[in-house]
Amino acid sequence: AVILERNPNYWNVDEFGNQLPYLNAIKFTFVKEKKQELIQFRKGDIDMVFRLPTEMIGEILAEKENAKEGNIPFELQVVPAHSIFYYGFQHKSDIFNKKEVRQAFNYAIDREKIVNYTLKGEGIQGIYGIVPPSATFEDKGYDFKSLRGYSYDPDKAKKLLAQAGYPNGTGFPKLTLQINSGGGDRNVLTAQVIQSMLEENLNIDIQIDQMPFSQHLDKLEHGKSLFWRTGWIADYPDPETFLTLLYSGHIPPNLDDRSYVNSVRYKSAKFDSLFSLAMREVDDKKRFALYAQADQVAIDDAAIMPIFYDENYRLIQTNVRNFPANAMEYRDLTRTYFVPKDEKK
Repeated sequence: AVILERNPNYWNVDEFGNQLPYLNAIKFTFVKEKKQELIQFRKGDIDMVFRLPTEMIGEILAEKENAKEGNIPFELQVVPAHSIFYYGFQHKSDIFNKKEVRQAFNYAIDREKIVNYTLKGEGIQGIYGIVPPSATFEDKGYDFKSLRGYSYDPDKAKKLLAQAGYPNGTGFPKLTLQINSGGGDRNVLTAQVIQSMLEENLNIDIQIDQMPFSQHLDKLEHGKSLFWRTGWIADYPDPETFLTLLYSGHIPPNLDDRSYVNSVRYKSAKFDSLFSLAMREVDDKKRFALYAQADQVAIDDAAIMPIFYDENYRLIQTNVRNFPANAMEYRDLTRTYFVPKDEKK
């Protein structure tokens, strides 16, 4: 949550001679419970809320839609993000070193249902690869529409699992899905739905183990986890920041060595070749096309299990102006200002 503190003098003059409330300081607060954060926002104690309580999204949207003209309770910003929520497989394990198992898991989940019903529309289906769909990337030559991701196909999932040696899940060991605490309620809700889908469609017994984020990272990066929730937010607006997570040059020699970047320990000579070519290419169109080809290789190998791409939902108080919204969540507040609460403009 963000609190924008006013200068005691309240007014400032911009370059056009207009009097504007002056932004004196910015205070970021961390409220453990999303519902409590929303209560503080409605009281006017907080100026911006990032991400909404999943179970309250419908109520919040209805509140805004049903507001009488001129009496809007808040401003809603929705921006597709350079961010992916996905599940990782430990490729060095006896289970997930089989491509058919990884593919079966990808075909067994209904991403449309997860986004529409579990997340209440707060996200985009993970039907491409590891790189989130972005108009910025597409304009530079990243052809998302040509990528062939995973649709919901339980029958194909069952056949692939049988090909891997587990007909109707027979002989498949009990599996733990490791998730981290935090992140609102999305992690738990999504895990529970995917647990149910994998049990129903593949007859696999899935247990959910939730732990603190630091412990979660330590286990998955040291190769002690087989199946886990993770995600990535772009460090900079380029496909490379996502695809580097699958480059085998980042894999340490031993399984118990820390693998921070390529935690799934995916290795593909074809992927590495395309990724390396793209890294050396100076023409953006050609570079992005090479990155898209590398992404397709990783998709075909089911290197990961994309669940959804984030959309940033933010609530802003109605008297806040010029609070920027973009895919990178880059917040330049140098031109942010206030207007009096009763001013309708």
